[in-house]
Amino acid sequence: MQFQFENIADRTLSRLLDHQTKQRPDSPFFQFCDSGWLTYSQMEALSACIAGGLYELGLSKGHKLAIVTPNCAEFVPIWFAAARLGAIEVPMDCNLKGRMLLYVLRDCTASILVVHADCLSSVVDALADNHAFKHVIVIGEPYDDAIARKIVTGRVVSYNELANAPAKRPNIDLVQPSDPIAILYTSGTTGPAKGVVMPHHQFYVFVETFANHMGLTSDDSYFTPLPLFHGDAQLFGVYYPLVYGTRGTVYDRFSASRFFDQVQLCQATATNLLGAMAHIVWKQPRKADDNDNSVRVCQALPMIPFKEEFEERFGFKLVTGYGQTETNFVTYDTVDNQRPNSCGKVTKGFEVAVVDSDDNFLPPGEIGEIVIRSNIPWSTCLGYFGKDDKTIEANRNQWFHTGDAGWLDKDGWLYFANRIKDVIRRRGKNISAYEIETTINAHPAVLESAAVAVPSELSEDEIKVVVALRPEHSLSPMELLTYCKKHIPRYMLPRYVDFRSEQLPRTPSEKIAKECLRDEGISLQIWDSESPGSETGTINRQMK
Repeated sequence: MQFQFENIADRTLSRLLDHQTKQRPDSPFFQFCDSGWLTYSQMEALSACIAGGLYELGLSKGHKLAIVTPNCAEFVPIWFAAARLGAIEVPMDCNLKGRMLLYVLRDCTASILVVHADCLSSVVDALADNHAFKHVIVIGEPYDDAIARKIVTGRVVSYNELANAPAKRPNIDLVQPSDPIAILYTSGTTGPAKGVVMPHHQFYVFVETFANHMGLTSDDSYFTPLPLFHGDAQLFGVYYPLVYGTRGTVYDRFSASRFFDQVQLCQATATNLLGAMAHIVWKQPRKADDNDNSVRVCQALPMIPFKEEFEERFGFKLVTGYGQTETNFVTYDTVDNQRPNSCGKVTKGFEVAVVDSDDNFLPPGEIGEIVIRSNIPWSTCLGYFGKDDKTIEANRNQWFHTGDAGWLDKDGWLYFANRIKDVIRRRGKNISAYEIETTINAHPAVLESAAVAVPSELSEDEIKVVVALRPEHSLSPMELLTYCKKHIPRYMLPRYVDFRSEQLPRTPSEKIAKECLRDEGISLQIWDSESPGSETGTINRQMK
């Protein structure tokens, strides 16, 4: 692996921004939607002002800054300002609400919160009268100060106040590559979400690995419509341009019908399609100029089965890989080196193995759990925030256990088989079955429930919930779905609902036998929210 910056000490956000500002002060760096480019010098100056304002509020090295906002122009300069102070950004899914939002707000132990005006009511509702934060910074339209103050003990500050604060340019040597830059929350499997603590150097190595994988250089520019609370958009839409001194564009949300129009506006040469995005783009009406776009390479995770047809239609190459927030890209292919159905060859600097349930190494061709480790310093996460037991469990026997099943061939190419963890992958998001079940089980008519993954027509998974009702209680599928809409994000809503009149099947250890429920698939008797008549409680069609 070749690094842009040979000295590991230079691979922190502060040093990278300082270098690029000196080398190319007036070069375009970042834009949100089509609002116009911020140059490197403009980003440096703006983030210095915000750093000054945050410092006056008490943010300093090692402190955490909670962020609840959709994609917006203000996100990146706030993140950069915090990182330059040595603080840790904690971006949260802006779709969370109620108990799930309350959990991450409390779990991260941040004393300062950045919240978009559009998300303020959700935060206030989740926290109720709990004065959880010392200061709150609000982005967006004028807000009701009295409402905001329910959740703070100190000041409520507007983003504009921060952006116009006296600049503070911290010493670039303040932050080391081993220092945390972010805590990104991933889906919990058998419990609540876990905060992955990522050091500065992990961000850097992610980018270099990704650039090698995609064949990116300083002549490329990147486009992403994925959320900035997700590592994907931060790493590739923002951090890759920062490392390579080029341009990155982040849009507010994914739109299949506008995808290529947005790409053309920013003249991006690289992008990625996560989860079902490639399937959704493929299903758009064909146009004579489908292949008339600026993209030359695109990452598809997972790779789509109609790869060659997609490439021919849209005129660019697809690549794929494998990794997790906790690790890095540990396998990848390139435009010129691919194998059918593989998610890539093991990356230089990383080790990938496949083990059985006792952690014995399995030979090529045998399926087991994928485990990972690295010989590059600080290139994987520092652990799960506040959860030493989960950190130790995941890293047992000196290997990180991914919870995914797969196999390696004799040449070191990895093939993904399935997920071992109780997690559902839907449209590019990892979804916790635990969170869905906890929400449904709180309904007074429900005895118990199980959420499982079933195949989707758009690749990845759809969500099926199997629900046992309490004796002498009744509940319709639509009533359950309406209840869920009040408590969980839209992307976590179940598509299929299967009611049972008795306790769900059990394993010998008295756990719900989810494997049996998964194997049952979708029958004619199971309600489908996307079928005609579903609003009246009609059962679904047979899924092909």
